Amino acid sequence: MIKQSSRARFLMPFTLPSSFLNLMSPTPVLPSSIDDEEPPSSLCDISVELIVDDSVSASLDEDAIRSTVLSAVQTAAVHRGFSSGTVGVRITDDAAIRQLNAKHLGHDYATDVISFSYEADPPHLEGELVVSVDTARQKASEIGWPAESELLLYIVHGVLHITGMDDHEPTDRREMRQAEESVFLKLGIREISRCGADIQPEDSQ
Repeated sequence: MIKQSSRARFLMPFTLPSSFLNLMSPTPVLPSSIDDEEPPSSLCDISVELIVDDSVSASLDEDAIRSTVLSAVQTAAVHRGFSSGTVGVRITDDAAIRQLNAKHLGHDYATDVISFSYEADPPHLEGELVVSVDTARQKASEIGWPAESELLLYIVHGVLHITGMDDHEPTDRREMRQAEESVFLKLGIREISRCGADIQPEDSQ
């Protein structure tokens, strides 16, 4: 079990971000209309450390991103039984995520999301994830749904990996898809047919 700051591995050493936001908790998670076993009044004491790189910051509404990322991370974590800890989220471009993918995973190509889990011992969670805006926009354009929803899918997928979910085997992929759909519904997003599709299974650690 590795206990360390959520930024220790890869969020800070690369580029100086245009913004660093510590999204503190406790914050009430969104009401669950899908799973009655999760009380709507549950409190989630998970902080989200959000970094938006200079290369993508001008094209994003950071106020909207701030609240959306916090809700997505907390809702996905609570869905998996976690309620405390810190998750680092870095939003970047294809060039930076390719560099990270090559350095940490040995894959010399851009990808959608990379996740690192440092501690997943319910109820405590520590981890990081990086998502590419470039990949989200390209894929969203190909399939015809909002780039914001595609990016949110990457974040939810990454958090589920941090909590211990895998998607290498068919059974695991089905479980991941079901979890993504549940989280999206709890976030009030009804376009769930995309959940579980074409996310790179190997880019997690």
